[in-house]
Amino acid sequence: MKKGLAIVFLLFCGVLSFAQDSLYLPDITRTTKSYLIADGNPKDTSYLKAKGQQAGLELGLAVLANRIPTDSKYVTPKPSKHLLRQGILQLQLPMDETQNEFAVYHSELFDLPSNINVLQIDNELVTYRSTEAVGDIHLFYGCVRGAYGTRKSAHSKDATVYKLWDTPERTLLPDFELQDLIIQAQAKRLAGSTYELLIFNDLKSYGYCEQGDTAIGHFLDTMHKYNPDRILQADLLTPSSKPYLSRINENQLWNASMRTKIVETLTEKQEFYRGNDMPWMIGNFHIHLADKNRQATSMEELEWFLSKAAAFDAGFGLFFNAETMQKHGLANIMLNTIKIWEDLRLSHAFTDKMKEAMKDPYSDWHIKKIGASFFLYPQHNSRRYFCNLSDDHWEWNSPYTSQFALCITVEGKGCISDPAIITPNGMLSFPCTISAGQYLIYDFEGSACITDLNYNKIGDVIAEGISVLDEGKSEVSFTCKVKTEERRQPNVTIRYYTHGEAHSFPHK
Repeated sequence: MKKGLAIVFLLFCGVLSFAQDSLYLPDITRTTKSYLIADGNPKDTSYLKAKGQQAGLELGLAVLANRIPTDSKYVTPKPSKHLLRQGILQLQLPMDETQNEFAVYHSELFDLPSNINVLQIDNELVTYRSTEAVGDIHLFYGCVRGAYGTRKSAHSKDATVYKLWDTPERTLLPDFELQDLIIQAQAKRLAGSTYELLIFNDLKSYGYCEQGDTAIGHFLDTMHKYNPDRILQADLLTPSSKPYLSRINENQLWNASMRTKIVETLTEKQEFYRGNDMPWMIGNFHIHLADKNRQATSMEELEWFLSKAAAFDAGFGLFFNAETMQKHGLANIMLNTIKIWEDLRLSHAFTDKMKEAMKDPYSDWHIKKIGASFFLYPQHNSRRYFCNLSDDHWEWNSPYTSQFALCITVEGKGCISDPAIITPNGMLSFPCTISAGQYLIYDFEGSACITDLNYNKIGDVIAEGISVLDEGKSEVSFTCKVKTEERRQPNVTIRYYTHGEAHSFPHK
């Protein structure tokens, strides 16, 4: 057990110090190009590859080559002796085949992480719901005997009880010998695929066996031998992994709600990996559809993330699956926008001054192409204003004098019609009806349309009036007609956007 803890500790310590004379394989390509993460469904591969090319992104596949599903031949009906063990426990009393509660003597193994709580006793697997420390014993509650199709049986007090390693994916792990067999088979299968990038998250789990970091190096060496032309990426840098990896991406999923954390974290990470001559990726971004818990990913969210990648000159991983691409109304615009940002980043078009400005976690940016030139606009995204639909007056505060864009969201029940915004510069109105589950989108070019909550266009709207805000505070009011449904009013929110002075640069 202590040896197992020491291995985990050393793996984490390994990222802090590297031998200066590390040897590099001569044909390892190091790059910060971004990638689209495939969803693993073979029928989607061609579609995603084409869409990735539209955005200028490589297609990558996340690989977990040491996971053993609980319905595997290595688990049921007779569990392999090569399932990875965290350590040994000792029964307090003999067990018959019907007991669903029993005890073992106290062990520090219970300080190690566990997800599905699996014990191996002879040829039986037992799972438990919880444990309780009582004096010098641990009591197991909610046990399932003969778990995962293994056979229930009686066990003597002297029977060896192993606590098994498991994973958040609700799988088990192999020891070094079995891991090598699984890796060989997986590496051969991947050699026949078309993925240009192989992504190894949870790299530390390959070193949980007694060989530690050596096992990580052996795993990557096997993958490289069968896939010599692939880009290999992992989420952990160790002495044994460094010679094989093209870059590091720590698998952090970012969104705009983490604005402060992103810059504090990324500054530290960038300095670390630069000091170890390893290309570094900023993390991952997830484009998703609307559901009951969140709104669909918007363009301003995407450009916020792209601006941070540009600021730190780092690539990223994009989760944008085939179903979302087909159902998100802004999918093609998003892919084209990603290509613009990435082309500019990889061609070093952003100046140091631009990058420093974009590192501000609370800054938002928008890139617009006009002719052969690109313009980078600082963008102010307001908070969401909730409308009471009877007498709405607000004080909008813009850092720029600018034409403003709008997003009016209607949710719940009913609808609104003929919404209008009155500012000190005049009134902007929209002769239309917006039903629950719809947006009214008004852009900086003066075009308006109604969409569903996934930004699929339902119809165009002709806006009437003036849409300019002055720098500083402006008294603003909102009016509309309201139609209730089932005696309930719709929920309406408004968000506005303004642009500052553009930074221009030619595209090379």
